[in-house]
Amino acid sequence: MHALANVGIPAATSRDGALRAPETIECAASPPALASVDENMRLELLIASIVDVTKQRERIALEHCLGRAISRLTDAKSLTLYHLQPREGEIYAVPDLHLADGENVSTRSANVKSFALSGNALLADCLRKPYEARISDGTGEIEKELILPLQGAKGDVSVFCKIENARNDANTRRMLPLLLEFYTNFLSLIDDNERDTLTGLLNRKTFDTRISKILTALQNQNHRATDKTAPVNFCLAVLDIDHFKRVNDTFGHVYGDEVLLLFANLMKNTFRDNDLLFRFGGEEFVVLLADADVAQAHIALERFRCVVENNKFPRIGQVTVSIGIALILLNEIPRTTMDRADQALYFAKQNGRNQIRDYESLVQQGLLQELHLQTGEIELF
Repeated sequence: MHALANVGIPAATSRDGALRAPETIECAASPPALASVDENMRLELLIASIVDVTKQRERIALEHCLGRAISRLTDAKSLTLYHLQPREGEIYAVPDLHLADGENVSTRSANVKSFALSGNALLADCLRKPYEARISDGTGEIEKELILPLQGAKGDVSVFCKIENARNDANTRRMLPLLLEFYTNFLSLIDDNERDTLTGLLNRKTFDTRISKILTALQNQNHRATDKTAPVNFCLAVLDIDHFKRVNDTFGHVYGDEVLLLFANLMKNTFRDNDLLFRFGGEEFVVLLADADVAQAHIALERFRCVVENNKFPRIGQVTVSIGIALILLNEIPRTTMDRADQALYFAKQNGRNQIRDYESLVQQGLLQELHLQTGEIELF
């Protein structure tokens, strides 16, 4: 192990204690002129990478941009970016981006698969120490394997890079921590832009980007005719706090805001880390449930409904929630999915509140008429 974040050149001092410039250390295998040219080129590459990073306005795009920058800076033979996701009581490393010689290659084509951290104690330990790298059989200034955790805006690590056959000379060890620190700082700005100020959940503006990525994933899955794996489903749920206007009118907006904040915290503590949680405004919230069909979504949302119902909100007492669910369908625009979930939510509100209804079941039972919206209609959000 060695700490990349702490690599630096200590200032030298003369006998009288005054600071003086550090002596130049030359390597016989690398003439000073060539080393200087190489250092300048890599500095230009670092600056260009920072410029690319500042063009990003969404977290996933930022992560991919950083991965490409690291690949260029390290001359990596390959780089894989993994997301850490909880699954069945385990933490799994799930590949999201794979670069081979700087070129984007699908993780499926490269045979890069998910794996459980429990099977790799050394990697799990490394991920607890941001900016540290695990070296395996490194020779000279080329490392066979480098693990690079990416620290989030709140000091968490949910993403890491696995780099193979990467440059690891003194210049690279100086530049990488600078780029990583810049990424962390810039990520905090993006998080501020993506999140609701009061609750910290993702905001409505971010919803478009995230659901578009889900629709792209569904289309890619549909195009892989030879893929024999089980299809991945996504569900959208619209949640609305019952009688919230009465809370504001009776107790005031300060207590109303406290209900919204506590409600959002219950969402964070109940749903999985890979479920996307949004506040759309007022008392309306949205959940995008990953890898869940309607039945599985019902189970997760019913668990949350019970948590809310049994929670005692200060001064207010009991608060309940009504929920509408819709399965996200291939080739469907986001507005259509939202309209179907809203129809289910409206039915729940009109039929007693504090319950969950899904659009597909209501149509099958003849309780709702199926919506037929053209896919070419203008999207309003």
